[in-house]
Amino acid sequence: MSDPLTWSPIRLGRWFGTTVRVHIFLILFVGSELLMALLATRAEDGVRRLPATACWLGLLLAALAIHELAHALAAYLLDTEQEEVHLWPLGNLVTPSAPARGGEHMLVALAGPAVSGALFLGIALGLEFLARAHFVWNPFGNGPVAGVTDSGAPTLAGGSLARPLSRIWTIGWFGYVNYLLFLANLLPALPFDGGRMLRGYLSSHGLVSSRDSIYAPWTARATAAILFLTGLARLLIKWRADGLTLIMLALLIEWLVRSESRILEDGGYFEDGVFGYDFSEGYTSLESSAAKVRPYRESAIRRWRRRRSELRRQRRMAREAAEERRMDEILDKLHRQGRSALTDEENRFLVRVSTRYRNRSKTQD
Repeated sequence: MSDPLTWSPIRLGRWFGTTVRVHIFLILFVGSELLMALLATRAEDGVRRLPATACWLGLLLAALAIHELAHALAAYLLDTEQEEVHLWPLGNLVTPSAPARGGEHMLVALAGPAVSGALFLGIALGLEFLARAHFVWNPFGNGPVAGVTDSGAPTLAGGSLARPLSRIWTIGWFGYVNYLLFLANLLPALPFDGGRMLRGYLSSHGLVSSRDSIYAPWTARATAAILFLTGLARLLIKWRADGLTLIMLALLIEWLVRSESRILEDGGYFEDGVFGYDFSEGYTSLESSAAKVRPYRESAIRRWRRRRSELRRQRRMAREAAEERRMDEILDKLHRQGRSALTDEENRFLVRVSTRYRNRSKTQD
């Protein structure tokens, strides 16, 4: 559990064969939002905000459950194995543990945004034509209206926001959180569904057959750069706290790109299936009977310690090789010209290295 991406203490069981867990990020997000609502500037605001905050957080959890159920159902219907789901505020905090293969993985990744998109579009149209209320199309939420800030509340015909906890307010907020899930998961980078869709598309077109493919990581890095610059602009120019959220998302994307690159460098993926065979192209009898090999997930701390140990070993070997060459040169000079021809530095080097070799021999004995 040393890798923060796997800190998912709550297990929600298996949904259509997919294990679903609640990530610590979602727990911290819900807890912090409830705490901020409770500790509002004025006591009466805190009493008024807490039920509304608890309500829209419940709507968010429902939207997340529907989103991930769509993924799990699609994987079940297509008979495609889906990795564990780690629920966080924007869907599944997927970690790079195996390369995507084929169009089926793209369809599984597409199922979640498709359901979220259908929900928010249906709610937006229903609010507009049935209730004469306006859906919140700004992904950053409503600005202050008459001194009241309520990000996902629809705007009524008179220009005011829907009353908190009313029927229109609840429906509008449910559409708004689905809208955010839809937009976020279109980003072509992990941990979002867009990143998995991109990998599935590239795999189905034979563009990720080797670990040297640069399409997915560079697309993710470009996405992270855009999010970072947008967040910086909103933070420094408009003084909006959501700019910090965008910056944190950019850093998360970059972190996942680097993690995926390290896994590929360490040989963590079986690129062509078990034992080098691509079973997705045939050998169905072997595919049904062979055990599925999952790569070992090494934590970030263990990778760092292993690389540091390897660098120390390489530096030690290079130093010893240089000393051996220097020792051969001094011994050759001693043999040809005698001890008197050696300089003080060469005599000190000869004594130091000879002493080290003697001590090493005693230790080995």
